[in-house]
Amino acid sequence: DVLQWKLDGRVFYVQQGDAGTKLNFAETTYDEDQPQLAFKVPTDVVMVPILLAITLEDLAGTENHVIWSATPNDIGIGTATRLTVANARVGASNPTPQVLVDSLYTGNASAATGLREIKRWYRPFASADRTDGWLPEDYLGDILRDSWMPVLVGPAPLQMHVYGGTAPQGFGEYQWAEFAKDDII
Repeated sequence: DVLQWKLDGRVFYVQQGDAGTKLNFAETTYDEDQPQLAFKVPTDVVMVPILLAITLEDLAGTENHVIWSATPNDIGIGTATRLTVANARVGASNPTPQVLVDSLYTGNASAATGLREIKRWYRPFASADRTDGWLPEDYLGDILRDSWMPVLVGPAPLQMHVYGGTAPQGFGEYQWAEFAKDDII
């Protein structure tokens, strides 16, 4: 279970944007070679997404899309920014994360081969009219409630694209568990 994974030091997290700074996701149309986020699962590592949460703001009236997809080849870093990953078991001697996370590709990554769309959310309005911290169900993937969450056996990047009529702004929060391939297969 997820709590045991956290106690074992197998759960990691990363975020896009922070407490005071929204992230400009920058896409106004879908561009397969420039994801807004890419988890790079290396060979012989298994990634189980636990939480994939996107909060979009300031774009009421635009058509917002969030697309998650996977491919069996390494897409490289392109011109993305590598994010700092932290372990959910704070303050203990924790395992080093194996999955690398890259944000906001501004130049093309290597072309994905065999790209498979896993989940697409579409919402005609952003959440700018909400002030209570409510996250639209449309943009939330949660292993405890969703049957669609994939299991990725590396090499297998998990990519996320966000786009709208105007480049969406907001935040992303992500959690996942990592296992050695030999431990589970």
